[in-house]
Amino acid sequence: MNIKRAKDMSGQKKKSAIIYNCLIVFFCCVFLICAYMLISYFWQEWRNESQNSDIASDVIILPDETQADETASDTSSVAEQGYRFAPIPESIDFNKLKNKNEDVVGWLFNQNGVVNYPILQGDDNDYYLTHTINKKKNVNGSIFMDYRNSSDYTDSITMIYGHNMKNGTMFATIRRYRNQSYYEAYPSFYLYTEQGNFRLDVFSAYQTTVYDTVFSTSCNVEDKSQLISHAFSKSAIKADVSVGNDDNIIILSTCTGRDDDARFAVLCKIVSIENS
Repeated sequence: MNIKRAKDMSGQKKKSAIIYNCLIVFFCCVFLICAYMLISYFWQEWRNESQNSDIASDVIILPDETQADETASDTSSVAEQGYRFAPIPESIDFNKLKNKNEDVVGWLFNQNGVVNYPILQGDDNDYYLTHTINKKKNVNGSIFMDYRNSSDYTDSITMIYGHNMKNGTMFATIRRYRNQSYYEAYPSFYLYTEQGNFRLDVFSAYQTTVYDTVFSTSCNVEDKSQLISHAFSKSAIKADVSVGNDDNIIILSTCTGRDDDARFAVLCKIVSIENS
């Protein structure tokens, strides 16, 4: 009887040891997979920003020192509040950009120094969610225009999308337009295209969903009065910008991370720099 009990106990110990070893192997595999995914994620983030920085250095033409000094003096009052300002580009070398990718339709810049990216346009709204200007797969994706829009920005309403990256890159900073002081520091974006250069005057910014009016309005709607009124009423900021039916509008959109349908929208009036 004692011998049988000893054998049973020995068998149970072996089974327990096997289960224990299997669990150790399982959790080690899970750890290695998670570590690989985490390292891969941060590597892709770093790689994409490094690549964009190299491209920016190659294609951005900066103003001369006199113009740069004038820009700095214009922003000195808000600079005292802790905001930093990157010099506004004079122009973009689109020949170099087009050699990298024919899908380039513009360059978007903000003086915060973070939003400083080429704008791509694919055959759908999925490809550039996960691909860079070099058409390499990357979690950062690209800043891209809605595939239904005209690439020359002649549509009444143009949609531009970008990821809200946790490291603060891509369109992460547009969510800061929920703060009045941030808007007053950076009231405009700058858009560079092959057709000309434009200032994008922000007139509304707010948290919303994909079901909001701004996402359901047609690209070429003639009467924008309802959308404009809706945007001003929902806005988290107060902007002294006059917007009418004759003005073309650009909507910058990013996810917020709260749920799949949540979005943050920044609406801008397009103003030709040459005519302003």
